[in-house]
Amino acid sequence: MDKIRTLILTGQNMHEWKRSAPFCWLLLQNTGRFDVTLTTNPSETLEDAGKIKEFSLLFSDYAGPDWSPAAKENMEAFVAGGGGLALFHAACIPFKGWKAFETMVPFLWREEGGHGTFHEFLVTITDRDHPITRGLGDTRTTDELYHRMAHVYDNPYRVLATAFASLAEKGTGRDEPMIIVSEFGKGRVFQQMLGHVWERDPEKPDDVALSMISLENPFFQRTLIRGCEWAATGTVTVE
Repeated sequence: MDKIRTLILTGQNMHEWKRSAPFCWLLLQNTGRFDVTLTTNPSETLEDAGKIKEFSLLFSDYAGPDWSPAAKENMEAFVAGGGGLALFHAACIPFKGWKAFETMVPFLWREEGGHGTFHEFLVTITDRDHPITRGLGDTRTTDELYHRMAHVYDNPYRVLATAFASLAEKGTGRDEPMIIVSEFGKGRVFQQMLGHVWERDPEKPDDVALSMISLENPFFQRTLIRGCEWAATGTVTVE
């Protein structure tokens, strides 16, 4: 079975991408299913249409300024033409007004977007028939629970897992989508809302210990790996 050529897009984020992006690089690489490259200048990298064709999956850990028009056009063509797109947590924040991005990504952080406290909560599998979540059970994690995400354009999506945003934790008092999939043209999109990583304060030992706890959760890792494989191939072979 050929490895899935994957390009991680990172370099700017209000979260500590210098730890999250390498963590995800290693997580995917260690499965043996992916061959992963990482760029910290995605706008420049994506301007090379020939370079993008080397990959089957784009993986976004990016939340920063707009890319160049050429980079946007090439990414749109990549996904619409059958390439996979995977993104997690804050990667749903940028590119306000880029219609293609706001169509392909099911839920976006826009004016009403937010989250409550960083706390432990239950993630509930709501669709047990999808290849990404088949055989998985509900689990608890400690993370930011994004709420009031915006579905900007009427592109169909499928919610695979949710979490209840408790009022006691400054949430909405309702279930919020955590794992979502959609299609854009011939391409597949996997969105994982979990995965908060904040900048460490070395003088606070508890802060250092907790700052990566969301990424270290086995459920996060398993669904991220499965979601990436599904986005790239339409199937899931990794257990």
